[in-house]
Amino acid sequence: MDLQSNPVNEILYVSFNQDFTCFVCGTENGFRVYSTDPFKLTHRRDFENNGGLGVVAMLFRTNILAFAGGGQSPRFPPHKVVLWDDRQAKPIAELSFRAAVKSVRLRRDLVVVVTCSCPSSGDVNLQTSGNSKVYVYAFRSLLLSDSIETISNPKGLCCLSVGTDKVVLVCPGMQQGRALVVVYPQSFGDSQAPVAREKTLIIRAHESPIAAMAMDYNGSLLATASEKGTIIRVFDTATGNRVQELRRGADKAEIHSLTFSPTGEYLAASSDKGTVHIFAIRAPGAPAVADGERGRCNNSNNKSSLTWISKVLPAYFSSEWSLAQFRVPDYRCIAAFGAESNTIIVVCANGSYYKARFDPQRGGEMHREVFEQFDQASVEAARSLPAEPPGTSMVVPQANAINSSPAGVVEADRTALGSTQNSTAERSEEVAVSAVPPATRTAEDALLRAS
Repeated sequence: MDLQSNPVNEILYVSFNQDFTCFVCGTENGFRVYSTDPFKLTHRRDFENNGGLGVVAMLFRTNILAFAGGGQSPRFPPHKVVLWDDRQAKPIAELSFRAAVKSVRLRRDLVVVVTCSCPSSGDVNLQTSGNSKVYVYAFRSLLLSDSIETISNPKGLCCLSVGTDKVVLVCPGMQQGRALVVVYPQSFGDSQAPVAREKTLIIRAHESPIAAMAMDYNGSLLATASEKGTIIRVFDTATGNRVQELRRGADKAEIHSLTFSPTGEYLAASSDKGTVHIFAIRAPGAPAVADGERGRCNNSNNKSSLTWISKVLPAYFSSEWSLAQFRVPDYRCIAAFGAESNTIIVVCANGSYYKARFDPQRGGEMHREVFEQFDQASVEAARSLPAEPPGTSMVVPQANAINSSPAGVVEADRTALGSTQNSTAERSEEVAVSAVPPATRTAEDALLRAS
């Protein structure tokens, strides 16, 4: 979630890692890594002479991160992606672009960068103007493997499958409301030579511009929401067929995040209404829950009591509504699923952290189990309070920088990613890649195993 346009504290960017075990914050002077469940500050680095990070991505729980500069005093140029090894506490490679970097997606074999030379948000032609591209690099060599031109993409929308069964990438297409699905061979990121796409599919997701998208772990399901924010649609990425249509509400809303649970059974959606919705997801081909069966069936969404005459009523009355809901005061938040079953984690722009639990059978309002504050002002205010009596559960993160202790970001067994050289393909795409010495060229050193 990009907060640079309207920050309320030092936090400029917040994102979860690939398996939602951590979330990372880019700030005006560095970055912080937190364990999601249980909540804990596991690593913090404040750069000398400050320097803001406007885009931050983690590679699972390794010491490899990707940055782009941001804020009032960017640490790096906003049009450059820096791959950072925090065990060495320095950059190991750089990817330079002509347009600003909007997001970065990582997996163990690929680096995906979304750029956009987007106009101001007040431009009425925001979705059709501005040059946006998606660049796909092999992680081992950092050679450019593919590039995709898209409709203007100021949010940096892009999904990358995490599972090893196949490589699936989804981004906006060249037409409004369309999603482009690209399937690559399983060994796509390992090949030194150019490899053709295995499959390309265009999904007509919405009439309005797409505002949010997410894929499940293996890239089998795609969820999308438009700028209207009332309807969320779920598609089978293999066929492009619509699997489910879910209704968030009747009023227009900006969807900030869509997230599948690790098993793909649920989908979490957060919006500027300050509500996080949980929907039950059907597997492709599975029948819908029959009318009146909601109370006797596990993992099913709410429906209108008038569904029996839905054919003569507007589509609103045949919609599937969320199974469970959780409300937060801050309208800018992102959500993911916790380590325990039937729990969600919500992280807000104001530095609030929530853990809540939902009942998959009864649904309804979720129960809040944990609340923490991780913005700097709240942490300092908590430290200034008198010692709390026994029995309290307030957790105050430690602010001291952790360089290489076991409590910090999990260190990998290898040392660094391989260096790279500029190539003709890269220059033709107007992308410069430069190695930051020293860096090894051993292929095995490129992949850092998660703990």
